[in-house]
Amino acid sequence: MSLFKMHSIKSFTSIFFASYLLLGFSQLALAKEPFIKKIHVKGNTLIDPQLLKDHFELGNGLKMNPHIMDLAARELRSFYRFHGHPDVDSYAIQKGKKGVLTLKVNEQREYENGAAKAEIAVYNLDWNFNMKTTKKQKEEAIRKLVKGYKKVKLNQEIVASYLIKKQRARIEEIQSEEKKAMRKNVAWAVKEYKGRNLALEKERTQKLAEMRKRAQAAASKKEMEEKEPKVCLLYTSPSPRDGLLSRMPSSA
Repeated sequence: MSLFKMHSIKSFTSIFFASYLLLGFSQLALAKEPFIKKIHVKGNTLIDPQLLKDHFELGNGLKMNPHIMDLAARELRSFYRFHGHPDVDSYAIQKGKKGVLTLKVNEQREYENGAAKAEIAVYNLDWNFNMKTTKKQKEEAIRKLVKGYKKVKLNQEIVASYLIKKQRARIEEIQSEEKKAMRKNVAWAVKEYKGRNLALEKERTQKLAEMRKRAQAAASKKEMEEKEPKVCLLYTSPSPRDGLLSRMPSSA
């Protein structure tokens, strides 16, 4: 490793631990913060483990809260980027029983479209065909392959975006047709409902008119009966005097 890289790593380490200490004294709670003696990186296949061990050396240990653990995971991602692997993800797993903070890395994207895939391809090509390329030639080939991978990935994203956009447009078209059919059905139902209401209202009005007509006829008949003169016939039994008078001789 070159002197410049060693100096850069030591500088990163100093900055890393300085930020740890500042955050440790300013943000840590007193009771529930685990004391971490060691940082272990799990899943690494791209960087020399000794470099990682030296970079994350904690000395006598340090109390850490979740915020500082997340900071350590971000520092690990930065360390990978420094070594030419920008597509590595990492997150922290705290194991407080043994005072160990595990930083787990995911190198899948690097092996799909990153420098790790390009490096394997170049070294396999060199081995299979005994090309005996120099280190500089290998680095240049890796750089070009990574650039090509990025273009392929970009093209795939463009195609995927186009397909998603087209699919979304089709879904919106189907939804529009469904909404149109639904509006048509609703309009038909409203029209039918109004028609039924109009028919019922017409029938109700006709019945009320007939009832009013019958009531008026009955009232007119009663009024006419009240206006007609009434004849009172009194029956009287014959008087005995009337019979006597009828038997008397007339004076003539």
